[in-house]
Amino acid sequence: MSVPSRIRHLRRKNGLTLEALAGSVGIHKGHLSRIETGEKAPSLATLEAIARALRVGMAELFGEKANEHEITVVRQSERITTGDAGTYLIEALIAGSASRPLASYIVVPGRTFLDHDVPDHVGQEFLYVLQGRVEVAVADQLITLSVGDCATYDAALQHRLRRLGSAVAKVLVVLGKN
Repeated sequence: MSVPSRIRHLRRKNGLTLEALAGSVGIHKGHLSRIETGEKAPSLATLEAIARALRVGMAELFGEKANEHEITVVRQSERITTGDAGTYLIEALIAGSASRPLASYIVVPGRTFLDHDVPDHVGQEFLYVLQGRVEVAVADQLITLSVGDCATYDAALQHRLRRLGSAVAKVLVVLGKN
């Protein structure tokens, strides 16, 4: 991503209009617009003022580093699990949150679909079979997946997951918000 694109991205991410950021920096909004489109090259002083107004370092404008709040690390020893392997076990790799558009889990489904489950939510769901064989029911479709297979679907559709056979199955489930 170019410096002008990063400025635009950071401005939008912070919920700032062109006028608001330009006012904070002390330049005309038309000038800022031309900087964001790459039509004008800003001076070093203007770039520093933009970085201060966006509350980032110059290195981030140049793409040299990510802010700590943009990176989530969960060590294996910190992972939380719930359920049990006989019926349905979920291990959170990166749990979902309001500020994170993606979440990922390892699911160990039981031999039967959960009857009490109401698994419909917004966004996309992606499944990747790590071990064993599973069957996923999505709306009126039944799909069999084996190791290495993957599927994706609109998570608003009713969906359920179960393993096929007696061998343990493990599925990487990634949830993405729209």
